[in-house]
Amino acid sequence: MDLFFMFNVFRNIISTFFLDGIWVVGFFYLLNKTFESDRLKKLSLYAIGIISVLLFFYSVMVSI
Repeated sequence: MDLFFMFNVFRNIISTFFLDGIWVVGFFYLLNKTFESDRLKKLSLYAIGIISVLLFFYSVMVSI
């Protein structure tokens, strides 16, 4: 029973993270394709990193 619970928690964390994370990456990808700027590319890279970390913590908290 505990193994099934742990598997279910990890599956929920991974699925929540990737389902929501694809929207973040897609948004910044399209933003960079629309406005081509080196400064925007650097800012987008930092924003994707920070948002991904926050999204991972959110996924863990929702799954527990």
